[in-house]
Order: sequence, then structure tokens, then C-alpha cells
Amino acid sequence: MKKVLITGANSFLGDNTKKYLEKEKEYQVDILDMLNPDWKKADFSKYDVVFNVCAIVHRFDNPNDIIYYKINRDLAIEIAKKAKESGVKQFIQTSTNGVFGIELGEMNKNKGFNPKTPYEKSKYEADLLLEDIRNENFKVCIIRPPMIYGKSSKGNFPKLENFALKFPVFPSLKNKRDFIYIDNICDFVKFAIDNELSEICYPRNNELISVDDFIKKISNINGKNIHLWRVFNPFVKLLFKSSHKLRSVFGDNYCTEDICSSYKWRAPISFDESIVIMYEG
Repeated sequence: MKKVLITGANSFLGDNTKKYLEKEKEYQVDILDMLNPDWKKADFSKYDVVFNVCAIVHRFDNPNDIIYYKINRDLAIEIAKKAKESGVKQFIQTSTNGVFGIELGEMNKNKGFNPKTPYEKSKYEADLLLEDIRNENFKVCIIRPPMIYGKSSKGNFPKLENFALKFPVFPSLKNKRDFIYIDNICDFVKFAIDNELSEICYPRNNELISVDDFIKKISNINGKNIHLWRVFNPFVKLLFKSSHKLRSVFGDNYCTEDICSSYKWRAPISFDESIVIMYEG
């Protein structure tokens, strides 16, 4: 039996991963509340794997950037060092593909890394420090996913969902973006544990998805009929260069195959299937 500790209570990814792993008898999973200062007293030595999902993503009530580095970098390293000292065999860190700092186009290692936001920078710095403490006896797997979506998810997905369900029209502008369904990333975490991965990984859905297709499918499965109009496209393109929000929605943003080829994993649930599961069960 594999004993897994998830550090970060009340996390969309953490809670779903616990449920996903516990479907099979060979996993025992606990979640540790990192807001409780007594977490440092927890006995890590009884676990084979520590999966860290604790992070600050968007903190609009406190513009101070320091909080990102305290949680996303410093706390992650503190957890990893405690795990290593306790004899834990594998540490899995949740990072982001935003470390490339690329708003438009494909992401690959040849273009290098250029994180821009405090969230991206703090995650990238944590990744570098974690790689320094990896060794043969302490495997470190760093997961850099794109936007995670699923029922009751947080972040940017609810904004897309809200648009699909409340607005009658949307620009018909084709783009290519990576997404990953919650059950798919949970499956990848299981894959990483089963195969004792110790590398940087970029799991995502098998398909590149256009945002207008995403919104259209959500609308249709909920009995709505959103119209995709090309008439908006000239206005979107006109404002494209000056608007980060427009680029984040309508721009291409995806990983190249070469950075995902070192492990043999494919998402078990297709994009179309994920939409059906989300809204029809």
C-alpha cells in the first residue's frame, strides 16, 4: 500500500486527488491543513509520497507580492525538506506552465523561461530550489499543468462557464490552447506515483482546444444556444496587442510535444467526454 500525504487542505486539486486515489485499495491518503501552525509536528515518516498543492494563486485583497513567495516558494521548500529528512521517497510539487511567461504561441524549453507575475515567479523559483534537493533517494516530480477545469473548480474556468451560460453571443475566433480536466490531472498524479517519476512534467488533455469550441460545448450541453459570430473578430484583433485579458482568452498557448515525451501517459478522458461528465454525471 502506498501512503500519500497531500499538503494543502480545501484545495480543488488536492481534494479531488484524494478521492481519485482512494478509489483503489492500494492507496491510503491523508490531507494536512497547512494553515494550522501545528503542521510542523506532523509525522511525515509514515508516508511514501508527499504531494504539495498548497499555493497562493490570485490574492486581490493583499497586493503585497511577498505572500506569493512565502507560500509558493518558501513553504514548498520547507515541506520538501521535512519530507526528505523524514525519509519520504517522493515529493510531488504542483507548479504551472506559466513559468514560460509566454502569452501567445507554443511553449518549449528552447525558448527558455521568463515568468512575469508574482505567482509564476514564485513557482519557478520553487522549482529550481526543489531540483537542487533531488537525489536518488528523494525523487522530486514537478508538475506544470495548464488551466485545470472541472465541476466546482476555481480560477479562470468559472469565468468561461459563466460566459457560456449567460451570454447569447461570443466571437468565433479559432485558437489553440492547452487545458486539463480535473480527473485527467488526478490520473497523472497517480501515474507519477506508480512510476516514481522524478522529473518536470507537463500533463494536459490530448487535444488542443479552441476557447470558442469550449464555450459552445458548455452552452449546448446546458440547453443554451450561444452564437459564435465572426463580426467581432476585427475588434478583438484590433485590441489584441494592448489587452492581456484578450490575449489570455483568444491567443494560442500550448506546450510542444517534445517536452511531454519523456513519460508514456495520455489523458484517459477526452475533452468531449469531460464536458458530458461535468454536466450530466
